[in-house]
Amino acid sequence: MYRRLLARLLRRRLARDKLPHHVAIIPDGNRRWARRRGLPAVAGHLRGYQVARRTLDLLWSLGVRHVTFYGLSRENCLYRPREELENLHRLLGRAVEELARDKRVESGRTRVFFGGDLSLLPGWLVESMEWINSSTKGNAPYTLAVAVCYSGRWEVEEAARRLCREAGAWEGLRKAMVFGWLPEPDLLIRTGGELRLSGFLLYHVAYTEFYFTRRLWPAFDEAELYRALLSFQRRERRFGR
Repeated sequence: MYRRLLARLLRRRLARDKLPHHVAIIPDGNRRWARRRGLPAVAGHLRGYQVARRTLDLLWSLGVRHVTFYGLSRENCLYRPREELENLHRLLGRAVEELARDKRVESGRTRVFFGGDLSLLPGWLVESMEWINSSTKGNAPYTLAVAVCYSGRWEVEEAARRLCREAGAWEGLRKAMVFGWLPEPDLLIRTGGELRLSGFLLYHVAYTEFYFTRRLWPAFDEAELYRALLSFQRRERRFGR
């Protein structure tokens, strides 16, 4: 009850003309949340997915155009236990199916994009992601991007390899990058108490404002989102000027 009341009070304080255009999120802490409750990791990931959907709806309701989630790092895809990865693959497949039926997507108002080293995923999931990527490519003005099996170093290296393959068609490093078509994030939120990027959007966050919270992602709620947005609105962004 207290958190819901706090959320209503904080939302009233938001300046709608000073909201970020692009919010990036590192939703950390799913496994720790589950472990503290004696639950399997999959329970934490499922709860985290539900929180992600709710957070996305809140941001879009405020008018934030672009949202990017760090779904899985490349290291996650290489080193997590097989059973956990299989559960995550099923959850990602469910996400694609539910997004395809979302009214914002069906109406052509929202583009969905899954990017990263998709070669590390099972074929059926890659096909599903590539289908929604291509079928929503022309949608606007909203965007949901999800980094899967992703690392910032991999993205830069992959862009450089692409430019080498396309000799004579130089178009700039950023445009060759997996997430280079998105505007740079205005605000990056990381939950779980860690104070690092873990390889997320390394090239793109040079002037992004950061908000770190100790709350684990499954416990991230409306009030904490508004705190992050209010923190962003209190900052002076000079971009080196």
